[in-house]
Amino acid sequence: MLRREFIERNSRQIHGGFATDDSEITYNLINSWMNDAIAIAAKKNYTDNLQLEGIGFVNNSFYTKFRGLAVTADGSLTYRLTLPQIPIGVGTTEGVGTLQFIDADGNDSFPCVPLSENQVTYFEHMRVPPNVTLFYPEGGYIYAKSTLLLNAYTANVRMISGGDSTDLDSTLNVPSDYFPAMVEYLKAQLAFEKAQLKDGANDGLNKA
Repeated sequence: MLRREFIERNSRQIHGGFATDDSEITYNLINSWMNDAIAIAAKKNYTDNLQLEGIGFVNNSFYTKFRGLAVTADGSLTYRLTLPQIPIGVGTTEGVGTLQFIDADGNDSFPCVPLSENQVTYFEHMRVPPNVTLFYPEGGYIYAKSTLLLNAYTANVRMISGGDSTDLDSTLNVPSDYFPAMVEYLKAQLAFEKAQLKDGANDGLNKA
């Protein structure tokens, strides 16, 4: 389903039909709440899998690959790249699934090995396996450790994401069986806003 279609469905539900031209609940406003709703759906998938299979993981359907991310040097043998969004906080390294580096000819490296937060505290005191690049997410960044000059490459990252939030005509990267969880969250936020009293007087005072 396209992101625009999903937003239209929620817009009609909250307005009881087509939205009027002067409605304050616009497509862009609904879209701004979408990442929150997608995060809730991904976490629900994680807990559902834990209950059903005894192993916590997020289904592949939630992952999106972002290509051509720039890589910059960040200290000794450390390189940094900026993620399109902060990874969702599930599992130890579930938010970012795969990191690969791509050369100018389009050849990609083997997937890099992720480090958990605990491993980041001691991995530099250990012998690094040969031909392996280690990385760890930190906020909206990924840091990679390598003796290679990684800033000569670009990076592809596969991570939990609903897709391109800047393009309403892009595919919403969420399985349809988790749409209800997203709808319930969006409905609660948008109905709460719609129910608020509007202050039409510009007198510097809040509406009672």
